[in-house]
Amino acid sequence: MYNSYFGFSESPFNVTPDPRFFYTNPVYLEAYANLRYGIEAKKGFIVITGEVGTGKTTLLRKLLHSLENTVHSVFIFNTCLSFPELLQVTLQDLGLAPTSTSKVTMLEQLNDYLIKQLKQSHSVTMLIDEAQDLSDEVLENLRLLSNLETDREKLLQIVLMGQPELETKLDQIRLRQLKQRVALRCRLGPLKDEEVGPYIDFRLRTAGYEGTNLFHHDAVRQISFYSKGIPRLINIICDNALLISYAESKKLVSADTIKEVARDLRIASEGHVSKTDNVLAPKTERQTLSPEMADHVLHNKMRELASLGGGILLCVLVFVAVAFMIDPPNNLLSMAGRSLEVVKHNLNQESVPKKANAAVEFKRREQRVVIQYGATIYQIASEVYGTNAVLGMDLIKEFNPQIKNLNWVSAGQELLLPSLTQETLLRPQTDGTYHIIVASFRSRTGADEYIRLLSNQGHPVMITPKRVSDDLLLYRLEIGDLKNLEEANQIWQTGLKNEWLAFAGSAGETR
Repeated sequence: MYNSYFGFSESPFNVTPDPRFFYTNPVYLEAYANLRYGIEAKKGFIVITGEVGTGKTTLLRKLLHSLENTVHSVFIFNTCLSFPELLQVTLQDLGLAPTSTSKVTMLEQLNDYLIKQLKQSHSVTMLIDEAQDLSDEVLENLRLLSNLETDREKLLQIVLMGQPELETKLDQIRLRQLKQRVALRCRLGPLKDEEVGPYIDFRLRTAGYEGTNLFHHDAVRQISFYSKGIPRLINIICDNALLISYAESKKLVSADTIKEVARDLRIASEGHVSKTDNVLAPKTERQTLSPEMADHVLHNKMRELASLGGGILLCVLVFVAVAFMIDPPNNLLSMAGRSLEVVKHNLNQESVPKKANAAVEFKRREQRVVIQYGATIYQIASEVYGTNAVLGMDLIKEFNPQIKNLNWVSAGQELLLPSLTQETLLRPQTDGTYHIIVASFRSRTGADEYIRLLSNQGHPVMITPKRVSDDLLLYRLEIGDLKNLEEANQIWQTGLKNEWLAFAGSAGETR
């Protein structure tokens, strides 16, 4: 839309893994060199990890385009496969027709092919993207697959590319034999602040831009601030900023435009914390205050509030007076202690409270709640979203970026609770298409079962892992590739009517 206006030959900030836009900083060059060396030297297993959006798939595409003709490659991008299915895909990518669905037969067929390539001084590599989603069984079979070797070298080089969860998975005792076979490791990190500007300029030049100062230097700092150096987020922010500037007939992207984009996309930097957030360092024991300490804390707080104006002070005094009337000696101390307490909760609990108790009571203020002492995010999500508590937790984490870990919340903290409505769950994409969020699951098995259900309806379904706490990874399902808003609305209405959307019916409504 804006390409001709700014003088681009193509869109500079697409989120597709185009190897022409591969940015070469020291970290990426090291990862690329490790991949090339591991494959050419036939080292066996190579592991590359990185957070979501750091360019892992682009790196693999760059590698694929640079391999010599003597290197035959298999690119596995769908990791929701059993090992026999993975073998079938491997043989097909190598131009072989599987003679049988038997695991033993396919292994023999692959081994014969590898030996044939070795005699011709050729090599074979298997590149697996999103490897963190491979089951332990498949990973163990990949280890056995690496046993295809001669006395001097490996016949098959296997590259595992995935999110940091892959490292955690490989640290399991049951996979220690596989971990020992990893010859090379590398981790992709976000761009440094000083690299964001050159990264943007590189993509602009690759897209044919010949002008100067398209992004104001303050805008670049804001992009770095909101993106945290994640290339995919940088692309999304820049693309939206260019669209806004084009609509306003501006030739320079300002810092204010970047802030507007961040608000529209609900992006918050790590350093941005809401005023109601009162999270402190976790304590091993309950933290309490003596009456003298409570008096001191309240005195200081009231003195600070007084400086804000008589009206606020009056509200505080009325609140304190009511507290004394309810419970003169203890209520005030309780309020002070709870405002300083952080409680660790386990989100993996399976039980859903049948009825809210004192620990999960909260006050509604439009679509916001204030966490009370003893409450957990899971309890709040169960009370508000009913049977869709898991989807609720997924969205709570997204809409409350100030909370880094749903296991750690503090009394008095304010939460935004998004409703399960079309406005929230129908998502426009940067390429003009639409996605519909349909469900979230605790387990990959549950997600896969629901994918089969939706696939039977004829809709492409994507699965995206969402880390919501240090010990809980949720799997979000989305219907994708909806060409326009009209098609998205039609799918939405069909899903509600036939009740194959997880949030359809009364159970999915916000109460």
